[in-house]
Amino acid sequence: MKAGKVYRSFTSKSGEEVTLRAAKWEDLQAMIEFANSLVDERTPDPDFGVILDRRQDLESESQWLANLLAGIESDRELSVVAEVRGKLVGNSEVRRGSVNDEFHHGKLGISVSKGYREQGIGLEMMKTLVEESRKAGLKTIELEVFATNPRAVHVYEKVGFRQVGRIPKKIFRNNRFIDIILMAMVL
Repeated sequence: MKAGKVYRSFTSKSGEEVTLRAAKWEDLQAMIEFANSLVDERTPDPDFGVILDRRQDLESESQWLANLLAGIESDRELSVVAEVRGKLVGNSEVRRGSVNDEFHHGKLGISVSKGYREQGIGLEMMKTLVEESRKAGLKTIELEVFATNPRAVHVYEKVGFRQVGRIPKKIFRNNRFIDIILMAMVL
């Protein structure tokens, strides 16, 4: 995979043109804004399934993006971002297992900006990640989702993920525990 590689474009349910591509270094400022908008959603919505718990600055996001791009170039990570009118509205990745015994397996993470959810963007990002994971030789993918997020579970199931387990009380947020649902897909 190559940083910035364009996978495809499609029209969202709202009629907007969406481009799906791999992340690139020029996304740095947009990634900071994207990450911080997700962090800001946690306070009013404690069930919001983003683990990121603090706002990102230039240094922390630069390090994260540099690691992602190095992973893309070395085939350890797959990246799909969604862009609408030049604005980054979605970010996702599959990270390949780091040891030989798990090199065929990936862990998936995905987020879509508020205002762009339920437009088919996350579904198309997921489909692209699955397709690119197959091309990269992965055999299985896993993900974790808050049990309090049935909308996300539904999207993952539409793509072909199945619930394979549950971790009770994995998340402690706002003085309460939230279970995590484990989902997996055989490619």
